[in-house]
Amino acid sequence: MFASIKQQLLNNWHPMRWVALVFGLLLGFNWLANSAPISGFLSLFFLFQAVTNTGCLAGQCTPDMPKSNPEKSNIEDIEFEEIKN
Repeated sequence: MFASIKQQLLNNWHPMRWVALVFGLLLGFNWLANSAPISGFLSLFFLFQAVTNTGCLAGQCTPDMPKSNPEKSNIEDIEFEEIKN
């Protein structure tokens, strides 16, 4: 369990993840300096996304498409009939 958490925290740090971390830290500083509760919630949100590598950072919220092999394709040719009035 701890190995998977360690792997998630230390791997795959892309530039958008760093941006979310910096943005979360800046909002956290604003929250502490100005007592702004909205900044605190946003700070926690961005810090959570950066630390856990979740969310739609850099377009990563799309599900992985299964890789298909063109040789094993089961798609058949479909015939269409056009009907005119």
